[in-house]
Amino acid sequence: MRAERWRFEWRRTWAEVWSSAFEQTWRALLAASASAHVYHQPALVRLWAETCGRAADAEPMFGLARSQDGAELLLPWVVVRYVGRFAARRTLEPAGGDLFGYHDPLVARVRPAAVDWSAFWRSARDQVRSGCDQALLRFLPPSYIPAGDGRLRSDDSPVLDLRGCAGLDDVLARCSSSHRVDVKRQMRRLSQRGDVRLWTAGPADVAEALDEVRAGLLPAYRARWNAPARRLQRPALELFLERVVTAGVASGWAHVSALRAGNRSIAWHVGFLDRGRLYYWLPAHDDAWANYSPGKLMLASLLDAGCHAGVTEVHLLTGNHEYKAAWNPSAQPLAAIAWKAPTIRGRLMAWYDAVRRAS
Repeated sequence: MRAERWRFEWRRTWAEVWSSAFEQTWRALLAASASAHVYHQPALVRLWAETCGRAADAEPMFGLARSQDGAELLLPWVVVRYVGRFAARRTLEPAGGDLFGYHDPLVARVRPAAVDWSAFWRSARDQVRSGCDQALLRFLPPSYIPAGDGRLRSDDSPVLDLRGCAGLDDVLARCSSSHRVDVKRQMRRLSQRGDVRLWTAGPADVAEALDEVRAGLLPAYRARWNAPARRLQRPALELFLERVVTAGVASGWAHVSALRAGNRSIAWHVGFLDRGRLYYWLPAHDDAWANYSPGKLMLASLLDAGCHAGVTEVHLLTGNHEYKAAWNPSAQPLAAIAWKAPTIRGRLMAWYDAVRRAS
């Protein structure tokens, strides 16, 4: 295939990224993309940048790439400085980090399959060479990274297709008999403790959604994952979560639910809605109710509600957990791309890393 010539424009300050002109361009590309998802939403990216990104001193390297064949790509990238024993590394990575489920560039005007990705990555590497020492871009479709371009294996993202399902029974019909029996048995057992229902926040329920997160989800998550390395121990993450709830529930792209038995919430979920897809993002449950499998029943209730609400897909995101596999999802493969900058500093880091691996 003939190599495409690419032209790049870069935004290297947050003031440039959040300018009205750039956001207008961003939204126009979003509207013109058939492959866009919720992690491309400027509102969500901005909330991350102003909380977790600020805490990490992430510097923007947001790009607009245009090919001579009409493709337009938005590249929501940042540079983060990591200090090691002997040197600091400026790493190019996607905005959102591991808090975002997908990191593919926003492709507009053409189908992603029509993009000459080899030519794109060659041009992009050359363009960012002075701004970073290395790059690691994860959670990309493998088709975006031709073999030989530094492609690495990444986790799969299981996806449940709800089309053709009228309710939970139809979803369970695709699962093993043992899983079906267990879900129904635990639901019957829990109903003996009170009326079981799923509460989901509407646009006017921001205050109640925040109460559920602050008084329920966060304490439950801390109790279960209290090691310092866990996600909710990172600076500004709880602030990011609260801002997602505040802005996203009111606007309709954040999805906050609580599973209630009687008058008590026993499990919670904060996720995202976009283009008929539900992104299963941050669940938690009260361990005092563990004998009733509240996490399993929360996901079952979300799937049932999704069927009735017209949700077409539930993205369970990365992590090869058994509770996800029990629902018999389709595995959506993901990949990563990594490189060292084609500079003296980048080559020295590549040599150092090779020596360390060899030793």
